[in-house]
Amino acid sequence: MSLDDLVVSTEKIDTVYVTKLQGNLNNLTAQKCVQTVASSLKHGAVILDLEELNMVTTQGILAFKTLSEEAFLKKNKIILVNLPLSVRQAFSMAGVRNLFPIAANEEAAFKMASRSR
Repeated sequence: MSLDDLVVSTEKIDTVYVTKLQGNLNNLTAQKCVQTVASSLKHGAVILDLEELNMVTTQGILAFKTLSEEAFLKKNKIILVNLPLSVRQAFSMAGVRNLFPIAANEEAAFKMASRSR
């Protein structure tokens, strides 16, 4: 997988959209991520599974900030799950650790998402 690769796959489970990010979130892929997740936010809560996200750059952090604003405007939640250490470190260095609720596992994420309505 090259630096400009990001696979964004979304699956609707009940009223929750589960979006998996695989690859790199950077200046070449951030817009794709924002567009896909923002589209799902129109319909309900989103669980972002970051288990296979390899790298987050400054543009990736800005994409997460944009998504936070979109979630607020749409009055829906984005819950993060399966954060790799590299992503946690990027969030910490950028000072955005509390941007989204982080679930311990998928089951907890679904419980959090179902409370958003």
